[in-house]
Amino acid sequence: MKVIIALLFFIASSTYASSQNLHLYGGADYTEYLGCLDCSRFDSKSIWNAFGDYGSNFSNSSIWNDLNNYGDPNNPLSPWNSVSNKAPKIIDDAGKFQGYLTANPSVKERSNSRLATELTKNYKEIPGDLGKWYKKLVVDYSKM
Repeated sequence: MKVIIALLFFIASSTYASSQNLHLYGGADYTEYLGCLDCSRFDSKSIWNAFGDYGSNFSNSSIWNDLNNYGDPNNPLSPWNSVSNKAPKIIDDAGKFQGYLTANPSVKERSNSRLATELTKNYKEIPGDLGKWYKKLVVDYSKM
């Protein structure tokens, strides 16, 4: 019986750990919230919600706005800047650091997750069809 309870606890813990969302924080001191990387595209905090603060091409808090600090690939705070070392941090729901979202391959703690890699590789195309890319990078990948 103890083995069964321990097994159920392990399964529940594993499910919880794998269902945590990833959040992006930027700015000089990493206190500016930049959105949720893998939340539903209908969530107001999602980078995939074109009508929300973090997914809009027009919002100052969006990585998709190429006229602000975080969307301009020439800005040192942008994840798309290939030489900067001030890219946004990825933090999970438990507050654990998961790496930097950065196009700079020299950053030691750069996230090498599939999602981070695809975002930095395709950042110019993604804003043109957030729904398609959300499906490809978040929905379809989670089914694998």
